[in-house]
Amino acid sequence: ILENENICFNIIGKGQMYKEIVSLAGNLNLKNVKFIGAVPFPDLPKYISGSHIVLGIFGNTDKAKRVIPHKVYDALAMQKPVITMRSKAIEELFLDRENLILVNSADENDLAKKILELKNNTELRKKIAENGYKLFKEKLSRKVLAGELKKVFEEIINK
Repeated sequence: ILENENICFNIIGKGQMYKEIVSLAGNLNLKNVKFIGAVPFPDLPKYISGSHIVLGIFGNTDKAKRVIPHKVYDALAMQKPVITMRSKAIEELFLDRENLILVNSADENDLAKKILELKNNTELRKKIAENGYKLFKEKLSRKVLAGELKKVFEEIINK
């Protein structure tokens, strides 16, 4: 859908469907998709920092609807705008068009539309990145989460 839009996708990792996805990209003769493969965790910031947008999760599975992928947190921590699938899990923490961009599950046209919107709207891209980072610092950093966990443990101990 976006092959003529001057957009390059870097696919990092070797998930369950890696071989099928590489094969499909080859069959479609995609020129704007690069498969990086698995990279050591300490190297991920290099790839995230070089990205304009980070993509989250999009599958139409029960698991995809229940989780917030680690890469969403990583991208927010590095002040990058995120596009990911709308789900109950995501909507517990995030607001669409405020601290990330949400798309419909398994909807490639909606995803393409939102990627183009962020590509072409510098102000929105900047707003999403800044607000996502602010939310990360306020609610999702290790320090904040450790403090919340400490409170839970203290409540348990005091009972």
